[in-house]
Amino acid sequence: MTRRIVRAALLSLVAATLTVVVLPAAASARPSSAGPGTLHLQTVPPLPGVVVKVDGQVARSDARGLLRIRVRNFVGLEKRLVVPETRISPDRKVIFDRFRGNPDAGARGKAVELGLRTARLVSWSFLDRFGNTVPADRVSAMRLRSNTGEIHDLAGDGVAQPRWVSESRTQQGPQGLVSKQLYYVVDSAIVDGTSVVNRAGQKFVPWEQRAWVVQLLFFRVAFTATDMFFTRQVGDGIELTRADGGVEQLPFGRDGTAVVPDLPRGTYTITVFGGGVSFGRPVSISKDQEVTLTVISVADMTLVTLAVLVVAVGLILLGRPHLLARLRRAGRAGTARDEARRPRSRHRRRWRRPRAGPPPRLQAEDDRSAPLRAGVTLVLLAALAVPLLPPAPARADVGHRGDSTPQPAAAPVPVLAYYYIWFNPTSWNRAKIDYPLLGRYSSDDVEIMRRHVRMAKSAGINGFLVSWKHTPQLDERLAKLVEVAREEHFRLGIVYQGLDFARTPLAFDTVRTDLTYFATRYATDPVFDIFGRPVVVWTGSDRFTAAQIGATVGSVRGKLLVLGNAKSLADIESSQGALDGQAYYWSSVDPTAGTSGKKLAEMSRAVHQRGGLWIAPVTPGFDARLVGGKREVPRRSGDTLRASFAAARLSDPDAIGVISWNEFSENTHIEPSERFSAADINVLADLLGVHVDIAVPADSSEPGDGDHWGLSAWAALLVAGAAAVLLPLGVLLRRRRSSPSPPGRTSGTEAGSADQ
Repeated sequence: MTRRIVRAALLSLVAATLTVVVLPAAASARPSSAGPGTLHLQTVPPLPGVVVKVDGQVARSDARGLLRIRVRNFVGLEKRLVVPETRISPDRKVIFDRFRGNPDAGARGKAVELGLRTARLVSWSFLDRFGNTVPADRVSAMRLRSNTGEIHDLAGDGVAQPRWVSESRTQQGPQGLVSKQLYYVVDSAIVDGTSVVNRAGQKFVPWEQRAWVVQLLFFRVAFTATDMFFTRQVGDGIELTRADGGVEQLPFGRDGTAVVPDLPRGTYTITVFGGGVSFGRPVSISKDQEVTLTVISVADMTLVTLAVLVVAVGLILLGRPHLLARLRRAGRAGTARDEARRPRSRHRRRWRRPRAGPPPRLQAEDDRSAPLRAGVTLVLLAALAVPLLPPAPARADVGHRGDSTPQPAAAPVPVLAYYYIWFNPTSWNRAKIDYPLLGRYSSDDVEIMRRHVRMAKSAGINGFLVSWKHTPQLDERLAKLVEVAREEHFRLGIVYQGLDFARTPLAFDTVRTDLTYFATRYATDPVFDIFGRPVVVWTGSDRFTAAQIGATVGSVRGKLLVLGNAKSLADIESSQGALDGQAYYWSSVDPTAGTSGKKLAEMSRAVHQRGGLWIAPVTPGFDARLVGGKREVPRRSGDTLRASFAAARLSDPDAIGVISWNEFSENTHIEPSERFSAADINVLADLLGVHVDIAVPADSSEPGDGDHWGLSAWAALLVAGAAAVLLPLGVLLRRRRSSPSPPGRTSGTEAGSADQ
């Protein structure tokens, strides 16, 4: 009994203890998020009118983007909180993107960041270069691309309609969420089957501007047509075939000109109708210009026909004296009939003995030489007419001093120019004091690539050393350049940019991956066949040891010729044969000082002793002060380039590397430019023995895929054809005249005389 009482007392004591101690502790341990409270939100970016729904409550953000809403508890709040897509203004809407952290943190009174993506309703209009409005229905298609890769392809009626585009997005920053504004570029705008904008040349930020103005490249072009052999204007008009296959006829005005004030940029086929025969001619339009076309008129065809007839008659009569005798007898018979018809004189004329004529054989020879004399006369007249005819139109980028199809002199080694494909339209806004005559282009413009290649070839340059590394944009541009080079029978090499913008070497794995990609794609491409295998110059290789170089490029050296960019003998020795040669990029030297030749010769010997390739540098001048350089090397009207070329040639190079084709930041370019025109590329052409003048790039005379025959060419063809036919015949005739007739045989002329 006593035990039961004690046990009950102990149980009561334990229960009391639990009531006093444990239950309050449990109550105090309940999380505060389990209770009701107010959630504080801050929108990123701060925008008014953003709607948030939770537990049946709805709230909108204020002008600062702050928002308060009551919640029953904070547990699992992210699953109950809804941020619907909201149109906060007629041209802007918001879409939920992310929270920073967990919304449960709002239970402690902290503002939770609410990241939003925004979209903007934008529209656009079109203007030409002169500020005139272009109807939207004239643009058949357009492509917009954002800096995040979002693409909008518009076509038909969609070109004229407003469109929602992404305006901003959020991302995590060191201090929390940040909003990043997006921008868009116009990749293409198609008019009449051709794009009339420079790709990525126009940039629009939806956050700042909802009404965009897209400028289209329309040009004023005047077409005229002239006679092939004469200088007069001919034809009734032109037939213009567009890139989309459409054909338009434009009549000539009273002045013999057809003017198109708004012709879209592109390549057209032009044919003249009326006035004779005209063959379709490709014409590339990229600026205001005048285009003169050539027509084979009736007068031209008559002249050629007469020339052919003279040659044909000469061929028929030559060597056939009996035909001449018949013609002579027919002529005499006609004369006799005329005499018979004349009234007789009352006084008979006194008979006179006829004068002795030339011997029959000499007369026959004289008759046989008549067609030859006529043909020679025609040749002389045509030859005299050639200088009086207008000169043939020059090619687009080359005005010839000598032959119409100049060929480079056989250079002892390949001549390669360093070529850059980094340029975007905005690149020309930074650190430039000179600009290309082709305009402030983008390096993804295939037509620009083609004109660069043609100009370089005409100057005797065999290939480009293309600055590249493995990025989507540069891969695409390199692929385009490879296709152009293949079509133009031009060679390419690679300068692998192994340094970043801060001149820090890239990681070994990056270099290995990039070169493996290049070898896999291009190792067997004939475009890169300069020395049997593709040449790759690795910039930054001088920062590494031979072991590091071997570990990085060892797997691709069997497919590629990997060259370094050593700047001294020590750099060459440190590589210890881990590379296939060296290409010294030495653009800041002043070769007129007289010390560069010795250094290049020493480096060449060191490279050749190891069995490597040596590419010697040649430069026209240098000025990189706008990008941190400290010196300037003036061009001296080409003397700097001449001295540099001489020093490079004396170093016994395996190739010459011209620095550069288009490095406009360091001003080593030889591409025709606004400041230097085509002076240095012409100096290089002279040094290579190429007799051409690289002129200011033009479009109106661009022959496209075929050559354009000028008036002088046709006249020269006529002279050459007549000479090719008549001169051998003259030699044959002279031989016949000098050979005696066989004994007892009467010539055809003598027989004819006897018949009389």
